[in-house]
Amino acid sequence: MHTKRVWLLLMLLVAAGAATALGACGGSDSSSSPASSADVEFVSPGDFSVADYAGKPLVVNYFGSWCGPCNAEAPDLSTFAEAQSGTAAFAGVAVNDNESDVVDFMSKYGLSYPVVLDDNSLSAANGINGVPTTIFYDASGQEVDRIVGAASLDQFSTSLAKTQ
Repeated sequence: MHTKRVWLLLMLLVAAGAATALGACGGSDSSSSPASSADVEFVSPGDFSVADYAGKPLVVNYFGSWCGPCNAEAPDLSTFAEAQSGTAAFAGVAVNDNESDVVDFMSKYGLSYPVVLDDNSLSAANGINGVPTTIFYDASGQEVDRIVGAASLDQFSTSLAKTQ
């Protein structure tokens, strides 16, 4: 009988720990106000084309709201996107994600560019094997650089400079 109680207690502790860990990975910032999908411009995968951004450099960030490294780079990506407003266009491609989690992610980090909820067609077409991955296109739509993994503000700036 004592063994069963110990076993049950251990299972409850493991379950509580797992729930806490999962909450930490995808947790939301309760200090920010919730955003609505009206605050985020969603583009369908079939309607997204690099050619539509011709005339200025384009930065496309493949991410997942559930992804730790994506969350780690998001503050620098937000600062970078804001600093480049008018100089470069930005788009996000949410991989294996859902609309409400993407809205929360974009709101949490102050990201305001259009987002594609990828049906895996864009990821496959662009050779994306993991997130985050950020692709830099020049004004004519040619890929000039790619960062695989979480990047810093300096890395984003260095890659964008290659588009000039």
